[in-house]
Amino acid sequence: MPEAKGLWTWLAGAAALAMPLPAQAQVAPHRWAGAWGYATSPATRTVKGELPAGAYRFRMRLSRSGHGLRLTFSNPIGADPLRIASATVARAAEGFAIVPGSEATLSFDGGGAGATITGGAVAFAQAAGFVARSGEDVMVTVTTAAPSTTVAGAAAFPAAFAADGTQDAAFQPQKIRPFVSLIAVGDPGASCTIVTFGDSITEGARGTRPDWRGWPGELAQRLVATGSAHACGVVNMGISGNRLLAEGRGTAGIDRFDRDVASVPGGSHLILLEGINDLWRSALPGEKPVAAADLEDGYRRLIAAAHGRSMRVYGATLTPGDGSKYLTPAMEQIRQQVNLWIRGSGVFDGVIDFEKAVADDASPPHLRPAFDSGDHLHPNDNGYRAMGQAIPLSLFAPSREQ
Repeated sequence: MPEAKGLWTWLAGAAALAMPLPAQAQVAPHRWAGAWGYATSPATRTVKGELPAGAYRFRMRLSRSGHGLRLTFSNPIGADPLRIASATVARAAEGFAIVPGSEATLSFDGGGAGATITGGAVAFAQAAGFVARSGEDVMVTVTTAAPSTTVAGAAAFPAAFAADGTQDAAFQPQKIRPFVSLIAVGDPGASCTIVTFGDSITEGARGTRPDWRGWPGELAQRLVATGSAHACGVVNMGISGNRLLAEGRGTAGIDRFDRDVASVPGGSHLILLEGINDLWRSALPGEKPVAAADLEDGYRRLIAAAHGRSMRVYGATLTPGDGSKYLTPAMEQIRQQVNLWIRGSGVFDGVIDFEKAVADDASPPHLRPAFDSGDHLHPNDNGYRAMGQAIPLSLFAPSREQ
């Protein structure tokens, strides 16, 4: 099935057909602001694997506080219809248990208790009275009425399945992506929502922390620790294997802005870190060469799209990969050219120097051993922590012009 670029659809009620929904409609009449998320993948190809009907439970950590929750449920293009019979949200206890008395029923748009989501569509549901607390985990329980298609992806998310009933003890850990792709909280005072955009190094691949995932999780943890009632939320829209200029794992970065950035309620800042996969895959048979100017043009397109929505865009320098199986000396030269342009072009509203945060002083630079996950390209938890710590929180100060 071809990709419908930039198109998001919604399901009104349990049996309604998918219809277009502008991204702005997600924030009215209530002021919603993104608090958790991930970018579904692959977005353009039929995914394989079947999940049995039953109850699925997903644990997610919110990056901001608010009154009321609005959840986006997604089903990849090419997947069988996802038939949701019911869904609830609760405060998370140990493991996959929930705090007694905290569970709230989700109501889908149109008033239904469930929804049928066709491949490539989304549905929205709310828990109007749920009080969200930044830094705390919520548990979303989804009961499906029929088998569904596996939601593919590389990042690890805490998930569990129970074939019969929804008692806490019945849920067994599973390695699957959540049906929920975005959580927003009600916060009329919210002025800042950060969307982090990129590939595996943004998604947090090879890291071991699903709670504060990758460098975006470290950033979120720092913001939560400020104790501000309206601290910025962080929504991680990295996709492992994603490319900026062409389809890789999922839609090209330049073509998924509407789906993965504009769709985030209250989005005010975009951190862009992408291009490594464009470089190493350019050497594969049948692929086009990629020059620094090509990546720079892709960045300009995303900057223009973000500025069109009054978002500030921060360019992040590409981290080193010397010694890995991915980058040749010629690619390393292009990576350094791109980083010089990110630092000096002036097209971004600010620059975050991730290369400086994790590289050693050698030439060509490579990941410091203490930050290397083992493949000489992806950081480990310590490396992601260093990246998150390298982001000046002053970039998101309320006093800055939006």
